[in-house]
Amino acid sequence: MITRLYIKDFILIKELVLGLKSGFTSITGETGAGKSILVGAIGLILGNRADTKTIREGAKKAIIEADCDLNGVPGMEQLFEENDLDFEPICKLRRELTTTGKSRAFINDTPVSTTVMKLIGERLADIHSQHHNMLIGETHYQMSILDTLAGNETLLDKYVQAYEAYQSATKELEKERKRIAEQAKEQEFISFQLEQLNQADLKSGELAQLEERQALAQHATEITDALNLLISFTDSDMEVPGVIQQIHSASRSLSHAADHYSQVKELHERLTSLELELSDMIREAGGLLDTIEVDPSELARIEERIDLLQGLLFKFKLSDSDELIQLRDQYQETLNNISNSDAYLLELGKSVAKKYDTAKVLSKQLTESRTKVAQELLPPLHSLMKELGIAGATFKVDLQPLENLSENGADSVQFLFATNKQTILQPIREIASGGEISRFMLALKTLLAEHSVLPTVIFDEIDTGVSGEVAEKLGGVMKRLGQNIQVLSITHLPQIAALSAHQLVVSKVEEESGYFTTIKEVSGEERVRELANMLTGAEMTEAALANARALLARNK
Repeated sequence: MITRLYIKDFILIKELVLGLKSGFTSITGETGAGKSILVGAIGLILGNRADTKTIREGAKKAIIEADCDLNGVPGMEQLFEENDLDFEPICKLRRELTTTGKSRAFINDTPVSTTVMKLIGERLADIHSQHHNMLIGETHYQMSILDTLAGNETLLDKYVQAYEAYQSATKELEKERKRIAEQAKEQEFISFQLEQLNQADLKSGELAQLEERQALAQHATEITDALNLLISFTDSDMEVPGVIQQIHSASRSLSHAADHYSQVKELHERLTSLELELSDMIREAGGLLDTIEVDPSELARIEERIDLLQGLLFKFKLSDSDELIQLRDQYQETLNNISNSDAYLLELGKSVAKKYDTAKVLSKQLTESRTKVAQELLPPLHSLMKELGIAGATFKVDLQPLENLSENGADSVQFLFATNKQTILQPIREIASGGEISRFMLALKTLLAEHSVLPTVIFDEIDTGVSGEVAEKLGGVMKRLGQNIQVLSITHLPQIAALSAHQLVVSKVEEESGYFTTIKEVSGEERVRELANMLTGAEMTEAALANARALLARNK
């Protein structure tokens, strides 16, 4: 339940700290005083959408903060853990709105998204307003009522997962069918292209090797002359020693010199190393020289092969022979897929059927659960409607099977209503008046509260269109509901306010800078005067005060 509210710079509220208690609390005040501001503030900390227009004029930021007692709310610890939040039995929710358009949400001072705040808020409170009265005619809302009463949350989650898996598999099957059909149209063309690539007998890295061999053949004379020049360093005769012989002689002389002059030793070592390196280079040059001889017919074959590969690269708009190999393999895989497409599609079809069967089994369980709760709903609902002054009305849940599975299962639902036994049952939106829908919704909310773990229910002027004895019966139902959960009700009827355990009065005060909304709890004689004011308006009479005391006495 919500134990404390702090509101600052929100609409007409400058700053307010409000303690909320368990049981049934009525919220009263003159029209326009700002009763719905309180509901709007609570809606924000439950994760509703924010509007910067709600920031009080002249302020830069609005803050709404609530302390909530989570003791006894099942599943809340797990929900906190799933969203990486530290669980505390007393939870603090906070929303901040700025004039720059930013909306920030916090749970126990940890920043969270409004989506996470809404997940937590949905477990804490339900705000029922005139909007919900309109929703009662909507199929999805009617189905959610059945599922709540049936406790179908876990089963529905399983079904939704199974249904989405079935839908995903169905879309995948359809996509593959279209893809294979398109490929089949191109099968002859792909086969022709593959045949060309297969005939080319492609080898990895071949083009680069061929181009290197071609360059070698085209510049053979130049390369041979360069290598022969290096090899000639070994040539010598009696008159002119070769380069190698000269270096060897110089190295030996430096070796003798190093015995007498140590600084020459490094020169000797470097020259010896040069002699070894040059000898090795000459030997390597000789080996390369043996590979340079190119047969003219071989050069022709090389050039022919290069022309073939480059022609294929140009045709397929590729840049490397290895890409031709990749394309060949892709073509082969495509043809293999076309050849094996029947078996492949058959396996996909089996997967779709299996996922459908799983979803179908779960949808059947949902149908059985909804059918059972729809039957169980009627006696207590008719009893509550009678208590609320619509005794002649009848209600029925019309649950019909769908031809195909939907995101909610295999059922469609229609709430049917008749104002008396003489009229035909018709969709509730078409037949019920505003007052009847309000009372019907209160009856439903009462039943939902008995089956739900929500600790708080907030009624925003659910008593619209009723008065007198019916109003007192509405208040009696809220009072009984407040024995199990926290009930907050905005009301303009003294019969309902008098039946609440606590009464908050919303008023508008005038200051130099404008009008502001204040909220305070009233009790004792102050509460008597507030009820008397609700009975008669501005004129305060002894009769009104006596009537107010009588209403409170009946509550006790």
